[in-house]
Amino acid sequence: MDTDMDEIFINFCELHRLYKSYKNLKSRREKVVPKKKLNRPTFGMGADQMFQHTRMTHPTFNKLLQLVSRPLRKPKQKIYPEERLSVTLQYLAQGSSMQTIAAKYNFEKKTVRLIVLETCEVIWRILSTKYVAQPTEKDYQSIANDFMDMWNIPNCVGAIDGKRIAIKFPSDPDEMIRKQFFSIYLIAACDAKHIFTAVSVGEYSNLSDDAFQHSSFGQAFIQNTLPLPPPVPLSNATSKPFPHYFVGNSAFPLRKILMRPYHGEEITKTKQIYNYRLSHAHKAIENSLGVLIARWRVLNTEIEGNPKNCETIVLACIALHNFIMRNDPYGLYCPKNYVDRVEKGKIITIGNWRRELNNTRSLPSVRSVVCRDAFQLRETLANYFINEGALPYQDKWMI
Repeated sequence: MDTDMDEIFINFCELHRLYKSYKNLKSRREKVVPKKKLNRPTFGMGADQMFQHTRMTHPTFNKLLQLVSRPLRKPKQKIYPEERLSVTLQYLAQGSSMQTIAAKYNFEKKTVRLIVLETCEVIWRILSTKYVAQPTEKDYQSIANDFMDMWNIPNCVGAIDGKRIAIKFPSDPDEMIRKQFFSIYLIAACDAKHIFTAVSVGEYSNLSDDAFQHSSFGQAFIQNTLPLPPPVPLSNATSKPFPHYFVGNSAFPLRKILMRPYHGEEITKTKQIYNYRLSHAHKAIENSLGVLIARWRVLNTEIEGNPKNCETIVLACIALHNFIMRNDPYGLYCPKNYVDRVEKGKIITIGNWRRELNNTRSLPSVRSVVCRDAFQLRETLANYFINEGALPYQDKWMI
């Protein structure tokens, strides 16, 4: 009898030990659930605090939440869509570390990482189809009209530039790389009103020319698949058609539909004026990228993650930029004094975004093989700038 009781007691102790182990394992798994529920983290925020936290007003945030709420709903994790969106926007806007965000929301760091990546993927997937869609021929014609009205340059359908986004791989041994500094390239084009019309993000070599040619946008250039309007004369003074084109800087190759500055220490006055007028119009993309990086400060840090995840974060910032630019009736996101601008037709005033950023990691200059037609088109555009397209103040601002 005593032996049977001893065996029962031993079995009971073993069951109790297994039960405690199960409870401990379950407790560890449940740590991804926040200890404190923040169902409406943006509720009660003042306008200034809301803008610093999300880069948008309450109505704009609510509109975005309506768009992304359904794919962000994950009942099993008990983290609501508004909370997920709030965590992600704060991370993108402030450039704070995920550890800092985790401490504020009482999450584990891995939970914040998962929330940010999932939310960024949803933001890009939902917003890109409408707010970063490829322009149609009609859209490009409208952009060309805006560039002529706002920047005094004919047939221009956009400005193009690129930035290097620094990334830092996690400390996971399986994801370590030999370099301490690594980057991905962001190459983008914009219209005259600082809205991005095309974007490519990815890993490339250190040569920006390679980055451009291997990007989807660069491939569209090479294959001539962009729906640009047909060539038209630069002015009423000539009947010779001139193709529509983008303006770039020395980081991009000269092409028939991509004009870049002349280089060299000793260039003629005509070429100096051409460089001035081209750089004048190029400020549209400088502004666009400057505002993007100043507002979404994670882009000016070393983003922790593998290249693919970092691409998702960058694309989400692009989509958010365009979304807010088109849903910001009070101009809080990009006020007039925030960008370089022309005053009284001749004075370039430096935008405030430049005062907020120290280094935005521009692309290096490149040299590339250019067809003769591209040279001739550049000469034609340069002659236009000193003849029928001349501006009364351009001689004073040659660069």
